[in-house]
Amino acid sequence: MQYMPSLVFQAVCFLYSAGLGFTLGIIYDLFRMLFYLLTGSDKKFLVFRDIIFLSVCLAATFIFLLVMCDGQLLTYVFIGEALGLWVYFYSLSDFFFLPVKRLIKHIRRQFTKIKMLFIKIKTRFAVIREKIYKNLHICGNFLRKHLHIRHNIVYNLCVKLCPSIIFKNRGDGSGKSEEK
Repeated sequence: MQYMPSLVFQAVCFLYSAGLGFTLGIIYDLFRMLFYLLTGSDKKFLVFRDIIFLSVCLAATFIFLLVMCDGQLLTYVFIGEALGLWVYFYSLSDFFFLPVKRLIKHIRRQFTKIKMLFIKIKTRFAVIREKIYKNLHICGNFLRKHLHIRHNIVYNLCVKLCPSIIFKNRGDGSGKSEEK
């Protein structure tokens, strides 16, 4: 175990940590693009996105420190990561994110047009369905009215079911019983 890392090792760790910071900047832009694609705004769920990104950064830094620096906390590793993030955000972030943002806006507009078309078709089918239902309802009332049991039809004037009870059919469906 070395108590004092060599200068070459420190330079290599610093450059690798700057590369890690640059890569984490790319990952952050990918998170931004993903959340922009899902929500349509760069500001929605900002805290949630930042918490996810922070957990990814912490995990990547922890693994980097374990693998490259034998688990030692070295200040220049954190400075290298911050420098890599700064270089990415002030050089290439706008170059990558803004065209993708415009493309996503264009795609969302096209999907909105397609969605509105489907909504128009759905409302037209709903209107047609309501008209059909209304016509069937009118037809159902007509059928119910004309197939109704008429009060003037009498099939059996006197029906004897039990020897003591006689049901008289008066034609109105009440069929009151009389005791003998």
